[in-house]
Amino acid sequence: MILDLRKRILGMHLIVLVLSAAVSATTYYFGSQAVGATRALVDHDVPGLQLIAQVKHSILQQERILYEYYATQGRAHFQQEFHHSNSACRASLQRLISTQAVGADADALLAGYDRITSLATQLDSTLRGKSPDWDEARRLLSDTSRSARSIDRQLDAIAAQIGRTVQARSQLGEDMIARMNAAVIVFSAGVFVFALFAGYYIRNYLSQQAERAALAMFPERNPLPVLRLARNGELLYANPGASQLLRDMELDAHNPLALLPADLQQRLDDLWSSEAQQALWQYSINEHELECHIHALADLRIFHVYISDVSERKIAERNLVFQAYHDALTGLPNRRLFMEHVEQTLPAHNRGGMRAAILLLGLDRFKVIIDSLGHEVGDDLLRAVAARVRRLMEECQHICKNASLYHFEADLFAIFIPGFTSGQAPIMMAEKILTALRNPLYVGGRELYISCSTGISIYPLDGLDTLTLLKNADTAMHRAKQHGGNNFQCYTQDMNIRAAEWLTMENHLRHANQLDELHLYYQPQIDARSRRVIGMEALLRWKHPDRGLIPPTDFIPLAEESGIIVPIGEWSLRTACRQNKAWMDQGLGSMTMAVNISARQFHQQDLPQLVADILAETGMPPGCLELEITESDAMQDVDHTTATLHRLREMSVKVSIDDFGTGFSSLSYLKRFPIDKLKIDQSFIRHLSSDENDTAITNAIITLGHSLKLRVIAEGVETEEQYTYLRDGGCDEVQGFLFSAALPPAEFEQYLKKRNGFV
Repeated sequence: MILDLRKRILGMHLIVLVLSAAVSATTYYFGSQAVGATRALVDHDVPGLQLIAQVKHSILQQERILYEYYATQGRAHFQQEFHHSNSACRASLQRLISTQAVGADADALLAGYDRITSLATQLDSTLRGKSPDWDEARRLLSDTSRSARSIDRQLDAIAAQIGRTVQARSQLGEDMIARMNAAVIVFSAGVFVFALFAGYYIRNYLSQQAERAALAMFPERNPLPVLRLARNGELLYANPGASQLLRDMELDAHNPLALLPADLQQRLDDLWSSEAQQALWQYSINEHELECHIHALADLRIFHVYISDVSERKIAERNLVFQAYHDALTGLPNRRLFMEHVEQTLPAHNRGGMRAAILLLGLDRFKVIIDSLGHEVGDDLLRAVAARVRRLMEECQHICKNASLYHFEADLFAIFIPGFTSGQAPIMMAEKILTALRNPLYVGGRELYISCSTGISIYPLDGLDTLTLLKNADTAMHRAKQHGGNNFQCYTQDMNIRAAEWLTMENHLRHANQLDELHLYYQPQIDARSRRVIGMEALLRWKHPDRGLIPPTDFIPLAEESGIIVPIGEWSLRTACRQNKAWMDQGLGSMTMAVNISARQFHQQDLPQLVADILAETGMPPGCLELEITESDAMQDVDHTTATLHRLREMSVKVSIDDFGTGFSSLSYLKRFPIDKLKIDQSFIRHLSSDENDTAITNAIITLGHSLKLRVIAEGVETEEQYTYLRDGGCDEVQGFLFSAALPPAEFEQYLKKRNGFV
C-alpha cells in the first residue's frame, strides 16, 4: 500500500512539473512585454515629467527672486540666487529638449525662457541706479509673470502628451500582468486539485505521525528548560533548552541542576508535604533572574520543572516603575515621587524639630518660546534647564545637603530641601539659581535666555503638610511672576489675602456684564495725510461700583486666565458693531470699527460663524469691521490661523495684526496670512525721536507692510513730532492721545462730528 501511494504521489509530481514549465514559459513571455513597457516609462516618460517639474519650479523660483529684489533691492543676493537658479533651469530645459519629448515646441520654450532672462537683466539695470524707475520695474515684473505663465502652459501641454503615452504603456503593462495572473490562477487551481487528491490518501497517515512526533518532541523542541527530578532531587531528564540557558548564563552546560536554587532539597521537601503540589519560585543565579514552575506528581514520585529566564521582564518592570516616578523628558523625579518623598520626610522632621523647604520654579516666557520656536525647541530647553540646575545643586550641597530636584510638568520645577541649619539656605539656593540662569542656554544651535520665578515655603512655618506647603510655594511663585519674573518670593500670609482679592475680583467680573458695569470707549483712528477720522478702536472699560474705573491691565489678564474673556469678547463685538451701525444711520459716514479679539476667542471659538451672526444681527456691513489679533496669538497655531483668516476674508471682514514687532512671527508665515493692516506697537513710538533702534524698527515695519500691500497704523502717538515723522515716513494711519484719548460713545460722537466737519 505504501509503495502504491508513493507511485501515485510521484505521478502527481511529474504532472505538476509539466504544468510549472508551461506556466513559467507563459509568464516569461508576458513578463517581457510588461518589462518593455515599464522600461520605456522609466527611461523616457518619467524623466521627462521630472524635468518639466524642475523647469517649472526653477521659473517660479526666479520669479520669486525678482519680486524679492524689487522689494528689498538686495542686488548681491539677487545676482547670486538668480544666477544659480538660471543655470539650473537652463540645464534642466536642455535635458528636457534632449529627451525628444518637446518636439517642435523646443524653440518656443527656449525663446520664452530667454525672454525671462532678458527681463531680469532689464530689471537689474532699472533698480541698481540711485533713482530707480519703479513704474518701469513693475512693468518688467508684470512682463516676467506673463512670460512665466506662457512657458508654464507650454510645459503643461508637453506633460499632457507624455501622460497620454504613459497611459497607453500602463494599459499594455496591465494587460500583460492580467494574462500572467490568469496563467498563475489556472496553474494554482490545478495544483490545488492535485493537492486534494494527495491529501485524501496521506492525511490520516501524516496526522497520526504528526501527533506522535509532537508529543514526543515537546520537551525537546521547547526553547525553555524542562527538567524531570526524582523525589530525592536526582536529575532524571533535561531537555536541550536547559543546556542552552546554561551556556547563555556562562555556566557548565552539562550540569542542569545549576539552574535550580541552592536550597533545592529543602524546597522539594516542603512542596511534597504541602497540599498545593505545585509552586512558583523566583531567584537569582549568576546575575540572571529565573522563574521556576514546579509540579509534584505524587503517583510517579517525580517532579516536573519548567524554568524561564525573566531578567528582561524584571528590567522592564523596573523601567516601568522608573517611568511612573520620573519625567520622561528630563529624567528627573516627577510630582508623584515628590509627594511621596515629602510625605515620608515630614513626620520625621516633626519629631526631630527640623526644618524643610520647598522651592517651586516656574520658567518665565516659556509659552512665548513654544509659540515662536515650537515644542521641540521647548523640550530641548527644558532638558537644558534641568541639567544646569542639577549641576548647580551638586555644587551647592554644602548649602542645602540632600536637596533634590523634581520636574512636575511643562515649565514647572520643584526643589525639596529636607533639612538645613541656616535660615538663609533656601534663599541662597534661589539666588544661585537665578544667577545660573542669567547665562544663555544653547539649544539646537540657538542662544536662548530664560529666567524663572521662584516661590519658597518653609516647614513648619508655612504649613505642616505637603499640600499646604506646595500651595503656599505656588502662591509665592505667582507673586514673583506678578513682579515681572526673574525673582523669588518667600511665602507670607498676605499673599493669600491678595489671592483672595483676585478670586473676589473674578467673581465680580463674572457678573459685571449683567450689572452693566462693562462699557466700550472708542479711540479715533486718523488718516495720516488728511487728519480726518476714518475709524475707531473699541476699548473695554470696567466701572466697578466700589473701586471705580479699573484699568484693563488689572482685569483683562484675569479674564483671559479664567475664560471669562470669551463671553465678554462676544458682548464687546456685538456692542461695537451695533454702535457703528447707529452712527452710520445718523449719516456720520462708513468708518471702520476695530475690535480686539482675545487668544481664547480666536483659538477656541468658531470665530467666523460668530462674526457672521453678529453682522447679520446688527446689520453692519462686513467691510466696516476690523478684527485685531496680536502677533503672538496669530503664531500659536499657524494652520488654524490661516484657515480662520481666509474665512474672514471671504466675508469681507478686515484683519489687523496688533502690537506688531513685539512677537516672534516668521515672515514666511506672515505673507501667508490674508490680513489687511499692521499696527506698530506703541513701545516703538514712545521714543521714536530719541532711540535709533525704535526708529529703524518703525521704518522697517512700514516698508514691510507696504511691500506686502498692507496698510500700516501706529498707536500711542502723543506728540506732533512723532506724527510728522510717521506721516513723512509713509505711515497710513495714526492713533493716540495727540488726537484723542478713548471716549465714551456720546463724547466720541461729538468729537467725530467736529473733527470731520459734520457740525
